[in-house]
Amino acid sequence: MIVCGHSKVEQVEGGWRVYIDEKIAGALNLFPGQNLFGGSTAGSSRLSVSTMRLNPHVSYFRVFMEDIMGSLASVTELFSSKGVNILSSGAFGLGNIWVSEYIADFKDMDVTADDIVDELEGLGGFVTSREITEFFPQAFELESTYEMKSDEKGEMYLLLPENVGGVTGGHAILKAWADIQALFIDFLQPGTKLIEISAMLNDIPGALNKLSAVVATQVNMHAVDAQHHEAATGLWMIYGVLQIGSVEELVSKAEAAPEILKFDVRTLGWTE
Repeated sequence: MIVCGHSKVEQVEGGWRVYIDEKIAGALNLFPGQNLFGGSTAGSSRLSVSTMRLNPHVSYFRVFMEDIMGSLASVTELFSSKGVNILSSGAFGLGNIWVSEYIADFKDMDVTADDIVDELEGLGGFVTSREITEFFPQAFELESTYEMKSDEKGEMYLLLPENVGGVTGGHAILKAWADIQALFIDFLQPGTKLIEISAMLNDIPGALNKLSAVVATQVNMHAVDAQHHEAATGLWMIYGVLQIGSVEELVSKAEAAPEILKFDVRTLGWTE
C-alpha cells in the first residue's frame, strides 16, 4: 500500500520540522519519541526514512505455508539458525494457509536470500522474495537517525538537523510505502506551485487514465493516492506542480470529461 500526502516544513532552532499527518503516521505506525533511520543522495532534494535501518542487503519475503502445527515456527527458526536479523515480520491464517511476511537484513552474512528461499521451499513453503534494491532505482544506506516529536498542539513532526541536504522551508510531498515501512520526502523550493487535486471518478474502464491525461497537460505529477473505492465511485488524490496555465484552465478541462465526476484543486503555499 502506498499512501501520499504533503507537509509544511518549518525552520526552528537547530533544524527543521517536517509535519506528518495522521494518514501517513497511521500507515507507518509512527509516534512521538520514535527514532527513524534516514539517508539522502548528495545533490538530491529527497530524504528517505524508515523505522528500519534499510540497506542494499535487506530482502523482503512473503511466505505461504500449510497451516499445520509448528509450520510458522519452522520459518522463524530457519532465519534464527542462520543468524539473519529480522527487521520486521507479521503473519495471519487464511483457511488452511499461513501467510507471513519478513523483512530481513543479510548485511555481512555468509548466507544469502536465495539460500533462505531454497530452504523455505524445502519445508513445503511457496516463497516470493525481492531485494530491497529492486524497489528503487539505486541502492541506499539509512545510517542517520532522526526523531519523531509533537508540538504544543499535539501535531506530529520529524525533526531534522540543519545540515540535511535539500531541505528548504515551505512544503514537501510525502510518499509512505507501508510494505517496507519507508517514507520518501521530496522537498520543494519556496514559491513552487504545488497543488493538491481531489477527483471523484466514474467506476468505468479508462477513468483513471483520463484523469491522468487531463492533469498531465499542465501538471508534473509527484504522487497519486487512492483514498477509497466504493461500488460506483473512487476518490483519488494527486500531488504535483503546476507547470503551465492556470488552475481555472485545469478545472475546466476536468469538468468537460465525463469520466471525472468531481474535480477540486487546492493550492499549497501560493495563490494565483
